[in-house]
Order: sequence, then structure tokens, then C-alpha cells
Amino acid sequence: MRMRFGWILAGLSFVGCGGARDMEPPVAQEQQVQAQACTPAMAAFKVKDLLPPGAPLPSPSRPIPDWLTNVAGTLYFTVDPYQGTAGLWRSDGTGVGTVPVKEFPFAGLNYRDFSSLTAVGSRVFFKMSDPATGFELWVSDGTAAGTRLVKDIVPGSANSILSNLTDLGGVLTFFRREESAVELWRSDGTEAGTYRVVDFGSGASLSSSTVRTNDALLFFLQDATHGTRLWRTDGTAAGTRLVKRVDAGAPFVTATRRLANGNGLFTLDDSSGTEVWRTDGTAAGTVRLDTFGKQARLLGALGSYVYLSTLADDGERLKLNRLSLSGGGKTPVTTLPNPYPGQQDNTPSVQDSREAGGKLYLSVAISSPGPAPRQVGLWVTDGTAGGTRQVSQGLTTSDESSSPLFDTGSGTLLFSSWDGGLGLMPQVTNGTAAGTGRVTTTTSPGAETPEEFTRVGNRIYFRGFSGVWGDALWAVPANVTCTPLSASAE
Repeated sequence: MRMRFGWILAGLSFVGCGGARDMEPPVAQEQQVQAQACTPAMAAFKVKDLLPPGAPLPSPSRPIPDWLTNVAGTLYFTVDPYQGTAGLWRSDGTGVGTVPVKEFPFAGLNYRDFSSLTAVGSRVFFKMSDPATGFELWVSDGTAAGTRLVKDIVPGSANSILSNLTDLGGVLTFFRREESAVELWRSDGTEAGTYRVVDFGSGASLSSSTVRTNDALLFFLQDATHGTRLWRTDGTAAGTRLVKRVDAGAPFVTATRRLANGNGLFTLDDSSGTEVWRTDGTAAGTVRLDTFGKQARLLGALGSYVYLSTLADDGERLKLNRLSLSGGGKTPVTTLPNPYPGQQDNTPSVQDSREAGGKLYLSVAISSPGPAPRQVGLWVTDGTAGGTRQVSQGLTTSDESSSPLFDTGSGTLLFSSWDGGLGLMPQVTNGTAAGTGRVTTTTSPGAETPEEFTRVGNRIYFRGFSGVWGDALWAVPANVTCTPLSASAE
């Protein structure tokens, strides 16, 4: 999941004026955060260095390793150096077991441009450039012989424009753009089994936002005649149908979320504000929950409520709101303080949000006169004012990337922070001060600037500074927790 410029887009989503003034909610208290180290038993360890010392360092837009993906319990990733030998790799979590599946020697292309690694059963589909076939769909079964082009959809060196690769019932479903037309395709990994399912015709645009429900993929088509329409597909022609027109115009589909029960949420955003919708993939079950008279950011859901953030009326504080998933109107939860009140260009915005352990976490950036935020903090809420607190003040203030937030699946959240003075290091939190701290590493320097957390089995893999040259592949136990070390151990 790419987050490199997310804070800029998130900040733009809060520009706008509101309607009637809401009752002011309680103000959350900003807390001092003390970094601590977690116990060595839960240490992150380096799996393998992937760049030899002195090799050209990769572009930030094509890091190495990249596209970390869980494929039936095995980690796959890509290596794509500038004018070098690229490759699809796999790892069993050991150095000797981290090896290329298939390598692609330099053949006149600056990059192979791997993207969209998507697990379907025990195979992985991906997009890649080749001099002979252009940018097309590939598949791998984990062997060199079984890593091959699926189909040259646009014959010759011309590129296919493919998007939204999704596993539906053990078959890959994806969309193809052909000039002004949108098409739905499916593939079983063979050339004969890769074909167009539905041609939606020309003139419509496909939103990049989709919602995966229990048995279908929900997507949005927009055009001047029909407005914005929600569709569903199970990957077959018979199972692809219009669900409902949700707007006469073409607002931005700004966010989507899958709920724990398999239903979906989405927001529509235009100059008049933000609408919040819930859907189960049927016309009757697709309903608008409420409308904000200003721009709102969808954060996530806890229990029977969905949470969104808006700017307070003073324009320099962030307000958390909740909506009942069964309808019934919005309610303010709390207002987050701004550590730079009255200063120029001090607008808060949410960079990212994640649910973990029954809590909702959000990284909140405070803008500055320049391109980079002046501060980014991590907040947690249980949906109440008293249960909303700051757990870190040191997330990255880069204007090219943001600190990742990752649900470990073990009741905690992994993120990265400067707290502790050792660089931008992996940290873990359970939402309390005592349970928040730096993840110890087995080598020094540690895994600075961690990115792309990916869980495979009982481990979480990520990319981080190798301490030798470039980045390396790292891993940490998925049940990593933070308990303070004794004074002598620290």
C-alpha cells in the first residue's frame, strides 16, 4: 500500500466551510509521551541484505525490497534496480531461504516496473514490463519455470492498462482501460482462460476506490449521463450487475472500508461536503447514513459506529465524530488540541487511520508554510472523549512519505516514530503509555525507517535500513508487545 504522498491529499480533503455549528465536544488532552524499549525476546531481526555494498541505491519510488505480499503463507516481493537485473523473490524468513524465484536481466528497460502483486491461492499475479510484450499481466507458482506472461492482451510492445487486481473465488478479476472504454476481465492464469467478461462501453470512468465484500467486489462507474453508479461483480458476467445510482453527478469517491460483517462503507465528496454511505451490495442495503456540510475524512468503524474527522469551526483543530451504522445522525466525540494555536498555516489533517485491538488509531499532521508538516502525532480512541489520547509525537514529518500504521492482528499496532532519539524506528502500541515503545532489534544500527509491514504466519515482515547499504528485509514476531526494560537492561 503506497503512502508516500498521503498527508498532502489528506490535508486537502479538509478544506471547506461547514454548515450549522455543532455542539462543541470535549477537548482531548495532549499528553507527554516517553519512549521506551521493548523486551529483547520480541526483537526484530534482519532476514537478509539485498544490495551489495557500493551498488547504486534505488529510487525512493522503486524501493528494494518492494511489494511485500503474503501468498499462501509465503512472503513474495520484488527487486527492481535501475538498469539492472530485476526479479521476483520469495522468503521463508531465513537468509538462505530468501531467494529469487525468477530474475529478469537488463534488456534495455530502465525498470521492469513490477506492481500489483496479488495472491490467488498459491500463485501470485503481477504486472511487469518486458521489451517484447510491453506492460502486461504475469503469474508465478513460485518456480522459475512457472513464472511467465499470462497473456499479451495488447499484442507487441504496447502496454495494457490494467487495474484493481482482485482474487474472487480463486480466479483473478481485474479491469482494463481500452481508450475511453472500461472492461472487466478474469484470468485463471492461462492464456485461454484470460478473457473479457463485461464491456461497459465508452465514456465512463472507473473510480480507483473499490470495496471487497464477502463474495463480491463493489466498484463505481461515473459518466455525465448516469452520474455515479455502484456496481458489483463476482467475476462472472451473470454476477456483474448495477446495484444503485448513488449520485446524479460525479463526486470523488474519497474512501472505502470493509466492515467486520463483510459489508462496506464509502464516502462521496464534492464542494458541498461529504456523504457517508453503507452498503451490503444490494440496492435496498445501500443507504446514505448522513451528510456533512463540510469535508470529512472516513477513519474507520468500531462496533456499531463509524468515525470521521472534520475541521472544527476555528479551522485549526480536528474534531472526531461518530455515526451509527444503523443511521440516526452524527455525534461529536472530542476535539484534538493543536500545539501551534494561532500560528500561520497550522491546519491539522489525518494522514492515515487503522483499526487494531478494538481501538482506532490515526496519525495527525499539523501543516506548515512549507511542503512538509511541522509535526505528526499518533492518536488512539475507543470512541469516547476519555478514551482518546496521544501515544506518540514523533512520526515522520517527511513531505515524501508518512509513518505506516499496521494492525498486527494480535491486538496491537505497529508504526514508526522518532521517539527515543535513535532515528525513525519501528514501535508498537496497545494504546496505552505503558504499552507503547520502540521495538528492539538484534543488530545495531536497527531497522531505521521501516515501511510496508506485511504479516505472513506468525511474523510481520518489513523493509528497513540495513545498516550496511540500502535497505534490507526484516521481520518481527506478530505478537510483539512492549514492556519496559529494567534500568540496567536499558
